[in-house]
Amino acid sequence: MITILNKEDGDEILLDFLLQLVKKNDSKRCAEESIKIMENFPESQFLLSIIVSNSLREKGFIPNQVIEFETQIISALSTIFTTCEAEDVPLPLRDLFEGTDEQVIEKVRRNRKMYFAVQQFVDAYYQYDLFENKYPEINKTL
Repeated sequence: MITILNKEDGDEILLDFLLQLVKKNDSKRCAEESIKIMENFPESQFLLSIIVSNSLREKGFIPNQVIEFETQIISALSTIFTTCEAEDVPLPLRDLFEGTDEQVIEKVRRNRKMYFAVQQFVDAYYQYDLFENKYPEINKTL
């Protein structure tokens, strides 16, 4: 689910996360990357969205319907990609979508990049749905 934070709260969460990470990692490079992220608004918002999403998931605050929808999307992608010729499946995704449905779902969930993409798809879908229902007249013009 898309969570909106005010800038101050978001900056505080991000700074706390990065400070803990730098202390744990104890590397100059990690500290330099942290400074770069804090100075780059789009990248800081990207990282913040991951931090908040992970926290909400760890605490069980993501509704079951969202988790089920993610699983359905992964299953649908698996079905689509298994019916294609191997060369039609994008190369970075080929290994992810080989195996049974259960194996594919587990592989996608373990692959941070792909699972993040699925989460973002589901989040965007629900966010659009909420917007559409809340502002039907404005939505007609979109």
